[in-house]
Amino acid sequence: MRGELAILCSAILMGTVSIFVRNTASDALIVTFLRLFFATLFLSIFGLIRKEKFAFSKTLLVLAFLNLATIFSYISAIQSIEAGVAALLLYMAPIYVTIIAYLSGETIERSTILALPLGILGLYFMLSTYVALNTGIVFGIFSGITYALVFKFSKKAREIHSAFQIAFFNVFFGSILLSPYFLIKNESFSIPWALGLGLIPTAIPFILFAYGMKLVKLQKAPLIALIEPMFAVLVGYFYFGEVLNLKQMLGALLILVATSISLKRAET
Repeated sequence: MRGELAILCSAILMGTVSIFVRNTASDALIVTFLRLFFATLFLSIFGLIRKEKFAFSKTLLVLAFLNLATIFSYISAIQSIEAGVAALLLYMAPIYVTIIAYLSGETIERSTILALPLGILGLYFMLSTYVALNTGIVFGIFSGITYALVFKFSKKAREIHSAFQIAFFNVFFGSILLSPYFLIKNESFSIPWALGLGLIPTAIPFILFAYGMKLVKLQKAPLIALIEPMFAVLVGYFYFGEVLNLKQMLGALLILVATSISLKRAET
């Protein structure tokens, strides 16, 4: 039960990211850097206290680049569209994984095939209320695609690296890569909110998730983590006053159902 609770708390904390992103008050690249930089500091302290081993590999490098693309795209989406919609676009990832698996020549189960039209229909309902395709939607869709690739490469990385090593290198690599832009831009930002961004929806959830993964079956964790987009919708409603209409709510439900189906089939 402790493992399930840790992953649940991790997902809820990640669902608050929109609060910190919007209050940090800077452009998407700067906010991405700040999230990764402060998360690196907090995870470094955690790793040194726990005497964790720090590691590097080509697999981690590819994974870190995909993770950076996902975080940047997700933050860009949060800054342009409703927080709940951005989170649900991100969580289209398991459905995209099905497409990637099919294109890679893997055998697809019948129930998994069902998830694909459900997810696409849900996506249509979610986005049909927008008059035109805007940058927020584009970034949201792209975040889901890159997150799907993160799923794929995470599986390979877990064969040779610990959860901490993966989490640390993801944030460390991104912060190093974006540091020149941060120094050149020299843009002002809210330090308290930036610290909170690196700690509350990033470092702490990563640590909780890593702890929970030791106690929970691999296939169970992503299903528990589905609370994140649901909580993000609640944050959007109660904190930002963002209201999803009936069609968007139906789309959100279809996406969550499709994602659940996709993740359950990942058990076998």
